[in-house]
Amino acid sequence: MGWLALALVGAAAGAALWLGRMPRGLAAIAAAALMLGATGYALQGRPRLAGQPATSAAQGLTIEPGMVAFRSAILGDAHRAPWSLADAALARGDARESVAILIDTVRRAPRDASAWTALGTGLAIHDGQQLSPSARFAFAQAIRLDPHAPGPPFFLGLALLNSGELEPARTAWHRALALVPADAPYRDDVATRVLMADRFIAMMAGTPPSRP
Repeated sequence: MGWLALALVGAAAGAALWLGRMPRGLAAIAAAALMLGATGYALQGRPRLAGQPATSAAQGLTIEPGMVAFRSAILGDAHRAPWSLADAALARGDARESVAILIDTVRRAPRDASAWTALGTGLAIHDGQQLSPSARFAFAQAIRLDPHAPGPPFFLGLALLNSGELEPARTAWHRALALVPADAPYRDDVATRVLMADRFIAMMAGTPPSRP
């Protein structure tokens, strides 16, 4: 039911924005908010579980099990221990300590693309609204070290999305999808995000919602 509700809400909202002729600037803000919510659910949603109270920002950021499993699948488990420590620091609300742990991970494995990807993600969380040059550099290093890995461009796309850069996020996700092996268990997850990005950006450009 969770996925069905998400699809119905997304379709209804998209149609309302288009049919209502909302001013383009306001429509862009609304579309970005919808896409962020949909992406968060698609990445971390577990519709079979009972609801739980939300955690406030003051209490830190809890990395959902769905995200941890996806991260392990697409990046591997080579740095599971430091990532767990970094996640724990985020849960305490200490983004700076989380970044420090990931910086140390990169120092220990300077040629590991997954370590640089984790650092880029940690820096993006620490940055907040805008993606800093440091985070961009970390992602660029990850892509340079392993240009055929789908993980670095995928998490770059997620960071770009959270900073409001929708078109670059879509470009990064398309690159990630092109690199995902056909038999990878997480391929459908990446494909879902690419489809969401395409539909929302098309909506913002004034393209009518696609008909079933």
